[in-house]
Amino acid sequence: MKIKRKALAALSLLVLAAPLLAERVVRSGSLYEPAAIDPAKAWDDTSSFYVDNIFDTLVRLNPRTMRIEPSLATSWETSPDGRTWTFQLRRGIRFHDGSPFDADAVVYTFFRQMDPANPNRLRDFPLFPDIFTYLKAVRKIDTYRVQFILSEPFFPFLATLTVECAAIVSPIAAQKAGADFARKPVGTGPFKLRSWQKNKRLVLTANKSYWRGRPSLDEYIDTIEPRSEILNNYFKEGMLDIIYSYSISKLVSYKKQEWVTVITTPYLSVMYAVLNANRPPLNRKTVRLALGHAWDPRTLKLVFQDYTLPIHTLLPTGLLTGAPNEPPIAFSLAKAHDLLKKEGMDRGIHLEMLLQQSDGLLFQLLSMYAKNLKQIGIKLKLTRLAPQVYAQRIARSDYDLAYSGWIADFPDPDSMLFPLLSEQLQKQGFANIAGYQRLDLRDLLTAARRERDAQKRLAMYRSLDRTVIADGLVIPLYQDKRVIIFNRKLGNIQPDPLGKFFLYDLQLK
Repeated sequence: MKIKRKALAALSLLVLAAPLLAERVVRSGSLYEPAAIDPAKAWDDTSSFYVDNIFDTLVRLNPRTMRIEPSLATSWETSPDGRTWTFQLRRGIRFHDGSPFDADAVVYTFFRQMDPANPNRLRDFPLFPDIFTYLKAVRKIDTYRVQFILSEPFFPFLATLTVECAAIVSPIAAQKAGADFARKPVGTGPFKLRSWQKNKRLVLTANKSYWRGRPSLDEYIDTIEPRSEILNNYFKEGMLDIIYSYSISKLVSYKKQEWVTVITTPYLSVMYAVLNANRPPLNRKTVRLALGHAWDPRTLKLVFQDYTLPIHTLLPTGLLTGAPNEPPIAFSLAKAHDLLKKEGMDRGIHLEMLLQQSDGLLFQLLSMYAKNLKQIGIKLKLTRLAPQVYAQRIARSDYDLAYSGWIADFPDPDSMLFPLLSEQLQKQGFANIAGYQRLDLRDLLTAARRERDAQKRLAMYRSLDRTVIADGLVIPLYQDKRVIIFNRKLGNIQPDPLGKFFLYDLQLK
């Protein structure tokens, strides 16, 4: 889901040490607090973490196999034409506020996001209409059966029901809290929000009557501290069990500690540079391709060491996409220079690339890219902006190049490619190619989303991926890795392929 906004982070790191087992309490430290703990507003990865641990969805992804399993729904069936999905709901479950979970709660959850006549409709969140493009209606059949009606068949529909914006909320709590629901979330999940001191601390407490069984830990305390060095000191002194911050140098140091195990796992994410093809001279394909040939993936290791993967497509390793071993646009400054020379533009091109202020390591990486461009006559200015200013400039297409990227919301190529063409996301400040009016790309995406044959769908998504890159609209940079550092006494801790970490899976001994 994941921007998640932190999907634009240069490196994602999760550090775990020995929790205070006797107290069954886990203490963490975070640089940022969640923006909104509401499934309909969870945009950044911090908010998504809390949504994942406070709410449940109708179906869930097995964190190891990524297979879809029952959750709040126990079973489901679909009509022959793929447009009607009927779910049998789990009985006897209550929300954290004591109200019952039933078909009314499911209908309400989706209604508040999809019905224009609903006064409580949340209008500022772009992912729901993009993910649930073909969702026409949600109907109650009886107390424990609900039906979803689609306008068109959509192959990955069941997988979309695992994303954060499909998590089921308490209608009573949501109506009572109104706009404050984002700070007073009520779900059916394994943890409840006990308190939230703005910019200071969040405390989760275990849902002792959770339907899957009581969580292993009783309490999760997250301290918000924007200074990474302080969090690391707290961690070393044993005041924190988990910290959500990163440093390559500190990571190297942690690897040398006997009590620490380090696991690095690629997850479904792709970071890339977006080229504004509506803006001269990038409206010339030859110029865009020259910029692609000037990208040297070998610089990744110099900046990120082994904590990212070079990637040549927009479909990350792990989606079984059969990605090519060789890049379609290989690094070659000679080739880049020849392309510019043929256009008579091998001197005097000035471009600006937008980054966010927090993109420190990324700035180092792209500074090396800028040096390559300088050798072929292109001067690239790297501009780091506050998030709000960055979003405003992206929204009005005021850029030449912009750093962007995505973490998959669900394990399907659609989740990686639809953000590229989403006008809603672009208006929210997510750099993509929506402003570049290529109807053929939109038609191909629509056809792929409607195709029921899995192999045909995959071929369509591959074609879309190749076309976008071959046209020089984006330059794939790297696939992120989720890094986990934890005390050996905890055994093995592993995030799922979407990079999610569930507190419920942390089984304290």
